[in-house]
Amino acid sequence: MHQDDLIIRKPTKEDNLEKIAELLYNTDPYIYPYWFKTLDNCKKELSPLLLEDKFFFNINNLYISINKDNNDIVGVICIVNKNTDLDYDYSDLKAKNERYCFTIINYIEGLIKEVKESDLAYISNVCVAKKYRGKHIENIMLSYVIEIYKEKLFKSIDLDVLANNPGAIKLYQNLGFEQFTEIFSGFNNPKEEKTASFFDESKIKIV
Repeated sequence: MHQDDLIIRKPTKEDNLEKIAELLYNTDPYIYPYWFKTLDNCKKELSPLLLEDKFFFNINNLYISINKDNNDIVGVICIVNKNTDLDYDYSDLKAKNERYCFTIINYIEGLIKEVKESDLAYISNVCVAKKYRGKHIENIMLSYVIEIYKEKLFKSIDLDVLANNPGAIKLYQNLGFEQFTEIFSGFNNPKEEKTASFFDESKIKIV
């Protein structure tokens, strides 16, 4: 597909929020299945939270890609920066069950702290629907978001990628991302899963 075949924009409350929740669920094989257990539960519980002001994954922090031919939501990106208002009260979710409490404390709150202390923009989630993969949609979406944040004069963009995902690593490298650190950080199995962080110096660097 080409960029002319897609509409890339921020979602609204009129969009299919369950589809967006499903895409977010599929961005990480550890965190979201652990948090929500099932995809159906994710659709039910995450969809309304997308409209909660200041929630990490609220629609203001997302970009979606829509197939012009059939209006399908085919991809999603979540990106935040230190100016993003993420001061959401997670106490209700923490009290809901131990899985939510553990995930919020060890993932979301840590990520918010990291973003707030940096001058970088951070891409936390990228996903293209399975039936649309291999059509360069992820490349198109990332290029679109990079250009937006380049205009906003962020020094760079960070993201994390599993080291055992060579296809994603190659995609990010082709977009100008460079590896700058490598850590062991598996969510369910920290001794086995390795992640690598990349940043885009060539496209985002302020000159």
